Amino acid sequence: MKALVLLLVAAAPALSAQQKTRVGAEACAACHEDMAKAAKRSVHTECEACHGPGSVHAENPSKQNIIAFQTEAASLRSGQCLACHGQARSMHNFRRSEHSTRQVSCDQCHSKGVAPAFHRLRAAADTLKGREPELCYTCHGEQRAAFSLPFHHPVKSGSMACSGCHAPHGEYTLRQARTRHNDAVCASCHEEKAGPFVYEHGAVRSQGCSGCHQPHGSANPRMLTRPQVQFLCLECHTRTPRSHDLAQTRYRNCTVCHSQIHGSNLSRLLLE
Repeated sequence: MKALVLLLVAAAPALSAQQKTRVGAEACAACHEDMAKAAKRSVHTECEACHGPGSVHAENPSKQNIIAFQTEAASLRSGQCLACHGQARSMHNFRRSEHSTRQVSCDQCHSKGVAPAFHRLRAAADTLKGREPELCYTCHGEQRAAFSLPFHHPVKSGSMACSGCHAPHGEYTLRQARTRHNDAVCASCHEEKAGPFVYEHGAVRSQGCSGCHQPHGSANPRMLTRPQVQFLCLECHTRTPRSHDLAQTRYRNCTVCHSQIHGSNLSRLLLE
């Protein structure tokens, strides 16, 4: 009998939640007139689709008996958005994305529910809290510093955006890159480096572009990971031919001779 009582007590919150019913937008507007006006011509006209059934809240207005967004867990807030937006192809991977697993919810990038901009929403971009890259920089400060280095991708100028290479709502790839193979992201702009080549550079195939280049920015020309090409090449090519005396200046810039560094159709030594 005691066990039954404990079971009923434990189930009470769940039963209470199930008893909530919808009261309609007009009932919400009775108290939240300003938000109702903002939502009149918006795609977000059904307040209970976001905040949950409002019958209990209407009888006893409190943040504890409605989904108020400001106080809810990130997973619950995102879950409310995904109830409608989860069918979009771009959202299919959100729950397994880096943002979701790190407790970053939809409203941390998009305007919070209390913002009139969110309630009068007509296009998704209207509710972004900021524009790229500044919006991304609020969390990714390391990338802000990288794009300020002497050699960098033109993100600050607006010619590129973070979302051009990364899928903010999740992907199956490392760092949520917009492809199943990271190099294809680079190849979307750098087509001449993509090949296919008869003679591939093994490092490109095994490590990808980021094996030699910093993807966001670098203090080195061509965004290389090392200040001089020879140091970069010698990380893999530790055994150079005897004829290559590295004490001589002519042998210190490998790409003078091996100019087809990404791949060649003529020479396995990547000569031109």
